[in-house]
Amino acid sequence: MGTARTGQERSFRLTRAARDAMAAHVEVEHPDEACGFVFSKGSELEVWPMENIQDRRHREDPIADWRTARLAYEFDPKAFQRVLLEKERAGQTLRAIYHSHPDHDAYFSETDSAAAAPLGEPSLPGVVYLVFSVRGGKAVDTKAFDWSQAAGKYVEMPIELIT
Repeated sequence: MGTARTGQERSFRLTRAARDAMAAHVEVEHPDEACGFVFSKGSELEVWPMENIQDRRHREDPIADWRTARLAYEFDPKAFQRVLLEKERAGQTLRAIYHSHPDHDAYFSETDSAAAAPLGEPSLPGVVYLVFSVRGGKAVDTKAFDWSQAAGKYVEMPIELIT
């Protein structure tokens, strides 16, 4: 699972079950942004929803963190590290990070790019970012973004849905 080559074009291989699990999560969290991980072990994918702590950060310092969970997502850094370590010990690989854009299109924003590549290079090489557009509480679109060394930024890549 993960990225696959089809001729010159790369695609992100995603099971319908994983896509449906992420869609259910982002729909439940609407109108806030939802976030989580996709791990793989062999051909199996596991969706791991995470808590969006953006509202907590906003309450603690509304000047510095003016955006709420309706506009942004952030993982708890300790939970992030704990989950990655736990999954690594279980032989799983982080394949993707997903989040939603409530009542907006599925695109990789400048904020998304800055968080994923804070120093101009991906902080998690090989990890694909999945963005869901959720309108009226329904996931209506999903797009995948991967780092392009040639372009020096994240670019959209096709999603290949498999059973």
